[in-house]
Amino acid sequence: MNISRLLLVDDEKSLLLIMSQALDSQVEEIQQAETAEQALEIMEKDDFDLVITDLKLPGLSGLDLFQEARNRGCQSDFIIITAFASAASAIQALKLGAADYLMKPFDIEELRIVVKRVLSHRSMREDVKTLKRQLMEDVDKGGIIGKSHEMSNLLHMVQQAAPTDLAVLITGESGTGKELVAKAVHRNSKRKEARFLSVNCAALPESLLEAELFGVVKGAYTGAVSSRKGLFELSDGGTLFLDEIGEMPFSMQSKLLRVLQEFVIRRVGGERDIHVDVRIVAATNRNLEELIKAKQFRQDLYFRINVFQLHLPSLRDRQEDIALLTEYFIKRISNRLEIKPPKLSPEALGRLESYNWPGNIRELENVIERVLAFSPGEIVLPEQLPDEINQGPGSLSEVSLSDKGMDVEKELRHVRYLYMVKAMEKCEGRMGEAASLLGMTFRSFRYHFHKLCDEFGMNPGPVE
Repeated sequence: MNISRLLLVDDEKSLLLIMSQALDSQVEEIQQAETAEQALEIMEKDDFDLVITDLKLPGLSGLDLFQEARNRGCQSDFIIITAFASAASAIQALKLGAADYLMKPFDIEELRIVVKRVLSHRSMREDVKTLKRQLMEDVDKGGIIGKSHEMSNLLHMVQQAAPTDLAVLITGESGTGKELVAKAVHRNSKRKEARFLSVNCAALPESLLEAELFGVVKGAYTGAVSSRKGLFELSDGGTLFLDEIGEMPFSMQSKLLRVLQEFVIRRVGGERDIHVDVRIVAATNRNLEELIKAKQFRQDLYFRINVFQLHLPSLRDRQEDIALLTEYFIKRISNRLEIKPPKLSPEALGRLESYNWPGNIRELENVIERVLAFSPGEIVLPEQLPDEINQGPGSLSEVSLSDKGMDVEKELRHVRYLYMVKAMEKCEGRMGEAASLLGMTFRSFRYHFHKLCDEFGMNPGPVE
């Protein structure tokens, strides 16, 4: 990428000519000045991306030029040219904010390399500014919402990840908004004009997941009445989001690994390799490193998808964002229900902020939707909130601890087990609905439920 405008400042006309000819192919426009005073006059009329100036000039020095330009609000990058005896002045310029310096005598290739490096850094800064502005626009539109330290860190990481083409792994509990972040990565990448497609790896059995990802050739199996493209082909040039990749069957993982190594797919029943250009963004609420130890997830696949990791904090870890999220959901849901958005009483907000939110943002949205659907009014009061929120988490004075101590991990597993049993009772044994109620995937719920039932000596009874 070329910088648009360059100003060369030196009292040696021959050196100005040499530098102009050397950099002509790297920039769009070059102007020259023989003194700092002349350069300042030119800079009053035009903006420049880069100024290259000799340190020793008649009248004001190159360092004086740099400082005066900064005093006038000039945002150009500066490269200072200096002789060895004046190196200390060049270093002083760097400390004041100059981009780089060149030591005389320098060759043409060295000049080009330094200019290219400064150009790259400037371009990167501009990309980050643009991306930050786009992300803030997303916040204003209800995309990524939050002002907490945790969310600021996340946005910063998205700013770093999006412009690259690296594979991204998004981790975090269910209901934290992993797909929303995946879309933000795509929207702010060079692939934003192409498709963003997604698949839930936990929602399909292996045979259907393979066909969904890679496509099918007509007659490959009973019911395959026509050939069709898979998600890899359909998202060619864009981004493919693999949600809940930790739930992907082990045998399917090896097939995915081949694609990520070679970016070549073969449709189910097909014999022809098809090249694809797809960026992979994956997400999981599982600890993949623990799954690797348990031989339930391939380590080589983990390394392929975990080039750049983004972690979403749970809602209980970003309580200062609850008010913003609640306000957003009230406005959006009220608009859908065609009612006037009610105000949230301070007492109700306090209950929301003190609740533990096991289902994270998804649970908060569900709570606001129920409140507005069944108790419309001008203000949301605490008594309109669900019982579990009004009961609160209890206080420290209510917690007892014997002198003998306790197995806190076992106690927490027992609490988890009780919540899962309660969810199964509410859903009359329908495990899929119970999993959704607790913000868990079906496979994760099934695994933990049966494991905890065995641990606590309970019969899980009939499930659907």
